[in-house]
Amino acid sequence: MNARGVCLHVFFCLIASSSTSSKEENTLHLNKRRNVEELRSILKFIGVPDIRSSLKPHLDEKLFFEASSECLNKLKSLVDITNITAESELFLDAAGKPSAGLTTGNHFWIGDYEMCKTLRNVTRQDYRSCKVTAQAFIEKSPIPLTLTWTGCIPKQCQNGSLTEVLPLLGDWVTEKTKGQITLNRNKWTSDCETDLELDAGAYAAITFLAIVGFLVVVGTIWHITHPIILSLGKKYNHDGSDTVDVDLDNGGIQAVEEISAKVTESPFSNAVKCFSLQRTFKSLTSTETKAGQVLCLNGIRVLSINWVILGHTFAFVQGKLSDQSYLLDLIKRQGFTLIANAYSSVDSFFCLSGFLVSYLLLKQLTKKGHLTLPQWIAFYFHRYVRLTAPYLMMILLEGFLYRHLVSGPFSVEADIATNHETCKKYWWTNLLYINNLVPWNPTASPCLAQSWYLANDMQFFVISPIFIVLLFLYPKIGNKVNTVALGCSATAAGLITAYYNLEPSMSLGNPQNFVKLYRVPWVRITPYLVGILGGWFYWCWGEDAKEIVKIVPLWKKAIVALPFWVVTALIEYGVVFGLWSDLKDRFLHGKAASNTDSIAYEAVARIAWSLALLIQILLCQFGLGGFINSLLSWKGWLVLSRLTYSVYLIHLGLICLIMTETRHSFSLEPDFEMAVFYLGVMLMSYLAAVVLYVCVEQPIASLESITYRKK
Repeated sequence: MNARGVCLHVFFCLIASSSTSSKEENTLHLNKRRNVEELRSILKFIGVPDIRSSLKPHLDEKLFFEASSECLNKLKSLVDITNITAESELFLDAAGKPSAGLTTGNHFWIGDYEMCKTLRNVTRQDYRSCKVTAQAFIEKSPIPLTLTWTGCIPKQCQNGSLTEVLPLLGDWVTEKTKGQITLNRNKWTSDCETDLELDAGAYAAITFLAIVGFLVVVGTIWHITHPIILSLGKKYNHDGSDTVDVDLDNGGIQAVEEISAKVTESPFSNAVKCFSLQRTFKSLTSTETKAGQVLCLNGIRVLSINWVILGHTFAFVQGKLSDQSYLLDLIKRQGFTLIANAYSSVDSFFCLSGFLVSYLLLKQLTKKGHLTLPQWIAFYFHRYVRLTAPYLMMILLEGFLYRHLVSGPFSVEADIATNHETCKKYWWTNLLYINNLVPWNPTASPCLAQSWYLANDMQFFVISPIFIVLLFLYPKIGNKVNTVALGCSATAAGLITAYYNLEPSMSLGNPQNFVKLYRVPWVRITPYLVGILGGWFYWCWGEDAKEIVKIVPLWKKAIVALPFWVVTALIEYGVVFGLWSDLKDRFLHGKAASNTDSIAYEAVARIAWSLALLIQILLCQFGLGGFINSLLSWKGWLVLSRLTYSVYLIHLGLICLIMTETRHSFSLEPDFEMAVFYLGVMLMSYLAAVVLYVCVEQPIASLESITYRKK
């Protein structure tokens, strides 16, 4: 028997029943017997011995008799060929089985979750869907196999009892294959679905949802009915002297709106209307622009968040692929590097954030000369409130309620996918935006995996006035301080890479990159600092440059702009696709990137990408962007760009939801299958973001604006 045949045989010995007849005269059971016979024929064809003939000798071996427990006895009865029952047939039918593509990496054997529920209902026993994973080392193969199986496990084997069988199974496989296959005793895992009780976090999520829902309903009704209530008497004295007659049957609605516009509303009425869907949808869909807006940023935001979704979608899907070997074919394509090395998309957001904070604060300082203490408090309060309200909603939903909403063979992964335990202990670090530093545990994932970015961004925002005020008051000193900070950050990235012998990107598979480099502020601040310098440059010379460019002939504009566009595009190309050869060496030949290349890339790549992007933004604003500026400044991006924050908060949880709810493995071949899945995730993310925006993000922003204006 070859190695793969043994793997098949092992898993069937764990879950198989070898029935040839049944006393049940049920048509469903007859069909199941036919399927079993067909399965035996297939196994015989691919070289795996008939389980019926091969199972009996092993029942007398230590696999089932070395230990005595309820779990082992139950499993023994289920595979007892002398006593075939409807229960054993359903047990087999619900179990995951090897399928086509074994030689191309299909080691993902998913059982029938719905059949497991049928088994529970028919037998009236507490069967649960369980997932078992094992790491197998095959002789002469340097890469271990990760085998994943899901099936229906009886009550006796739940709550960790199954782990008694797994090490014995591993030893049995090693013995039967004479060492050709070794199953790592320390890498067996088994997880079964359990009945979850609502905890405090789940109750908080339900309460938060109820409050938001109530406010939205009340706000919408109040927005619609308030003007009519004012006009019920057909006369309304709105300034103490005039009266306005309203005929509700003849243009009354328009008159009511005119009256409402003239009336100074109470603070309560204004606050309630902030949650009106009529108002929030209007805010979302408005395409009005104001003078001085940097419109090209809207297109960059949307394209960048779509790139983030693409990278995350692929990263999660590859864990459930039925054609693992196809990944190697993808790596041979240069274009695939755009997905595998999508990390520059986040640097774009850091750069945009630094640019806007710098430019807007400098404009405010120019207008007022300086900010008072209350104004500085408002500066931070404004940012914190607007970001935290939708963020809190997603922490509660994803961290506490999500696990109660999923079902399926991979529902046991829900807590891992959402980092539920981290959320229970450290949710407060998210609200303080220090969750990228606390807890400082290399193995701990943050509550909301994508929240490391929010923590970094808030930390950069908190210290940004130091750099911006220096640029405003003492430009030379400010430039030197910013440059030194850039140099220190780049040096830190290089030194950390050298000390821990890290590779130049997480795309090369080293998880230490995330802990040591990717999430820490002293490394990630470089694009933000570049953005701050860009905002200062545009504040100083933006308007003058626009006036000069206006009077320059078109052909001269092209001569000036074209070299900048070409050079910046080449820089961006190099940052993203420069790792293609390293990807091929790493995954096709097992060769790691050189330490020198890794240090250089980590020290320079973020600065290079953000600087190139900044120059392109300035070219667009100076009137040297041509059709690129027209594309990025399209008003349609304005609506979508308002959703990018909510999309960022939602999309990863949505992907996790799909992955844990799925009943099957995924395939990347043909390419359009992955494209359809990605587009579906992106569309659902935007639709869900609309709900989060109109129900939480925009209402809170409106409430905060009312408070800010009063102050």
